[in-house]
Amino acid sequence: MSKEWKKIETNAMWDFEEDKELIGVFMGAETEVGPNASNVYTFRKADNTLISVWGNTILDSRFKNLVKGEEVKVEYKGKSTSPKTGRTYHNFDVSHREAEFKEIRNEDIPVIEEGINTEEIPF
Repeated sequence: MSKEWKKIETNAMWDFEEDKELIGVFMGAETEVGPNASNVYTFRKADNTLISVWGNTILDSRFKNLVKGEEVKVEYKGKSTSPKTGRTYHNFDVSHREAEFKEIRNEDIPVIEEGINTEEIPF
């Protein structure tokens, strides 16, 4: 039986200045990514596409307690000025809730071919 190869693509990055709101299910995070050792957070949107978000001070602090599978809404609020330092920064509101359960259809469950010797699987 021949199975088709699927190319692995990198996720699109969220452009918060263009799309002010992101809603998706939190899939996980990577740490120390790129030359600045930033965090990257990945979400699955309603259309089933994956989108990633670069962390920053605000988002890292708001995302730190997210649980995989939670639904998250991130709203870009524009630039704000810190009253303490006078520095400007990108501001976000972050909300989360338990994701709604989606019914699993029989066609979504992979079929194990007959004749596979499970004793030979290394894990």
